[in-house]
This record gives sequence, structure tokens and C-alpha cells, in this order.
Amino acid sequence: MRRFAVWALAALAVACSAGPSVTASPSLAVASPTPTPAATTAAPTATAASPSPTLIPLPSAAQIDASSGSSVWAIVGEQATGARLFRSTDRGDSWQERPMPPSLPAVVSFIDDHEGWALVPQGVGVPPPPGGACTAPTVTLQHTTDAGGTWQQLAPTGLGSGPCKGSLRFTDAQRGFIGGYDPNGSPVVYRSADGGRTWIASRAFPDPPGFTTRTGGGTTLGVGRVGSFGTTLVITAFPTNPATGTIYIYRSTDAGATWTYASTAPNPFQDVAFVTATRWLQISSPGDSKETTDGGAGWHAYATTYSQAAPTAPSVVFADAQVGYATVRGGIQRTLDGGVHWMYIGTPGTF
Repeated sequence: MRRFAVWALAALAVACSAGPSVTASPSLAVASPTPTPAATTAAPTATAASPSPTLIPLPSAAQIDASSGSSVWAIVGEQATGARLFRSTDRGDSWQERPMPPSLPAVVSFIDDHEGWALVPQGVGVPPPPGGACTAPTVTLQHTTDAGGTWQQLAPTGLGSGPCKGSLRFTDAQRGFIGGYDPNGSPVVYRSADGGRTWIASRAFPDPPGFTTRTGGGTTLGVGRVGSFGTTLVITAFPTNPATGTIYIYRSTDAGATWTYASTAPNPFQDVAFVTATRWLQISSPGDSKETTDGGAGWHAYATTYSQAAPTAPSVVFADAQVGYATVRGGIQRTLDGGVHWMYIGTPGTF
């Protein structure tokens, strides 16, 4: 079963090794100095309920957002049944519980240890992975500058009803990207340059080699989460019919206005982790991982210590060129050397 890094909204699997205790915040007050919000347009909304001390049993789900070299966020558990939000400022060695966005379900993106955004559907259900019916094409955004202590409701323009909005990525306090899956056409990427107040859709993606978009209930492409490296943006795209089992990579060099086909990944059932603008990995079972160091022009076998018991492809995200995280059914592994060596770290909320 394929997994895509939209914050990897899937259940993950491997028993975690013991780790440092999770520290629940004594209060939900501001956890760090609050800068002026870049794009708030309404008064703060109420925060979610106080974190629960109940342990989360494994296997479960763990969604990782690696916002910087030392800062990492995790949503643990299923949002429909009580997921919880955690923050680490030491690469997952210790965790603090923070309030979830007040409206759920949501997809979140943080740029550091205190500022982030939540993409919330208006209607029933979270924006689904490409391939499912788009139940909530209209979305709203919430914004926090105090690690979830308070969330402000934004009133974004430019998103409209259109394609189904699924993935969210902010690269700094101003620039944000939302992946748009269109069941009746080619995908787009929405971009914002003012902290999420206004959005503009990119041109529709051109078909990759060997693939033809078929509208009216036929086969179309879905897109993953944007990777940002200076002036280069990258994103995965994949047929909405899972039987096709192909992963394409697209690149943009004009701030996301247009996207061009760059490469086809060699492993059709493993998502691509973007480490740098030109180095990409497909982390899988021992002996099956792949690497490109030239932006997809060529792929080769990659030797890594990564292993897992579950027969499910991991979701892998990198914070920088060295620090990355892999999750499967709630288990979390971390690399500090660019993907060569991996070790389990404790999943917050489970111990």
C-alpha cells in the first residue's frame, strides 16, 4: 500500500523502543514569545481541550512535520478518535504536549517551534488522499504563533471550491503551498506569499511520460506535499488509480507558478523523501532503498540500516540534509546522517 507525505496521514506500525518521558505542558499558555501574526484576520478562536494523560496504545498513527533541524512536531493517534499534538525542540529526544487546533480534522504545517498553520475542511471529512471523492473542496486556515496556545481563524481568498485541497506546506512566515487534486482534470498547487491571506493556483500539471489524464471519472493525478530548497520546489504526483503504481516527481523554479516533469521514481509503491533540491530517497526494506543525487536523472541502490517489521511502506520526511524521520503505524525512527543509519525514538503519548 502506498503512503504519501502529506504529513503521512496513515496508521504506523512497529513497536517503539523506550524513550524519554513525554512532558505535558502544565498550562496551555504561550510557550514562547509571540511575534505579530502574519495573516490573522479575526479574533483568536478557543483552543482545544486540555491534553489527556491517557497513554496512546500502539499500533496507532503518527504524522511527522519536521520544520527545522531541531524542531519536530507529531500528531499521534487518529483524529476521529482523539489524536494529540506534540512538539520537540531536540529532534525527538523529549516531547511536550501542545493543544490541537480547535477545528478537526486538520492538516498542519509548522515553520519552527511555535508558528504553524492548520488546513481545515468546510464540510464533512478531511481532504482525502487522491483517489477518493473530494468531500470538502472548500477549506479554511487557522494560524498559531504560540505553539498552539491560541489559534486564529484566517479568511483566505483564492482557494474557492475547485480542486480538493489535501496537502499543506509553509516554508516561512509568508510562503505557503497547498496541493490541489482535481478528480476532473490535472492537479494544481496553490501558493501564498502573504502568510495565507491570499492564494493563487499554479498552471495545471502537464501529463508525465506514458500517462494520459482522463477526465469525467477517469484516471487523474494526485499530488503530495511541496519540498522547498531555495528557488527550487519539488513535489510528487501519482495516478489516482492505485493499481497503476507509479510515482512522478515535478519541479518548479518560478515560485510554484508552473511545474514540469522531472523524474519517475524506481519504486512504484514507496513515496519519495526530498533531502535536498537534487538528492531524493526512497527508503524501504533492507536492500530495496533507492537514491538519486542528480535531481532524478539517475537512480541507484542505496545502502541504509533502515528496517521494519510491518509490510507497509514508511512515511519519510527530512528536516534538513542530515535529520530525517520515518514512521510506520505509530513507530518513529530517526536518522542524523542523511538516511544511512536509523534508530527508534519514543513515540510521544505512548509511554
